[in-house]
Amino acid sequence: MNKAIRGSIMLAGIKLEVFHIPQTQSNFYVFSQTQVATAVNVPKMYVTRWLKNKESTVESGFYESQYLDSKRVEALPGNNFTGHKIESNKQGKRGESRIKIVPIELAVEFWLDQALTRNNEQAIALTYACLNEALKRRCDEIFLGKLTTDLIDYESDTEDDKNNFLTYLQSRSILRDSHISFTNCCLYNGFNAAIAHNEITKQLLGKTAKELREDELINGNYRVGLNHIPNSDELILIAKVKLEFSRYRHGNVYERVKRAVNEIMKLK
Repeated sequence: MNKAIRGSIMLAGIKLEVFHIPQTQSNFYVFSQTQVATAVNVPKMYVTRWLKNKESTVESGFYESQYLDSKRVEALPGNNFTGHKIESNKQGKRGESRIKIVPIELAVEFWLDQALTRNNEQAIALTYACLNEALKRRCDEIFLGKLTTDLIDYESDTEDDKNNFLTYLQSRSILRDSHISFTNCCLYNGFNAAIAHNEITKQLLGKTAKELREDELINGNYRVGLNHIPNSDELILIAKVKLEFSRYRHGNVYERVKRAVNEIMKLK
């Protein structure tokens, strides 16, 4: 039988484990209820109580029909969210511990509730990151897809050119996603994101954003220094450092940048 597939993402500088449930709709993702609570520094019972108090008309409601040996999560058109469980071990043996889960849509709704009713700073950062990324992806669907097609048609004459250009666009997409976590981390810690960004590019490329703007524009807005970097590997390196920077909980901007650069360079 298929198992739940585990992966990890960075959101507002927080590393989260996400699960994809097989044999359901292709885009059904869940978090553990414990993780949803820990992400905003509240006890797990807050999530459990919030789920129980939800109105029975929640459109994204689910009910627990079976344990993981069914390998299924059943969606209702309306009522009674009680959560589902997945096994935490890889063997799927009976009697092992199970993880209570919550769909990502409800996780975001819980964080939003914490942000609005409790003024929870971590919840504010998480919901901001979710909203910001969702809007950017909607815009990308319209503009980046058309841009990719147009530029490949008019600027790429060979298959190698097309592959190189697609790699460049993919590296920019990776960098854009990492920048969301990076800026939210700076916002949460009261850092100046521009100063932190300049320190990263100085350490990796020897240039600030202003100095990068003096180079030839490759793509996008000329006022953005990263748009003047032609090397995909350098863009991905910056993205990795920004994600590593976002993981840290201690140190000032310069200490975190130095530590992040050292960690990423070790992996090269």
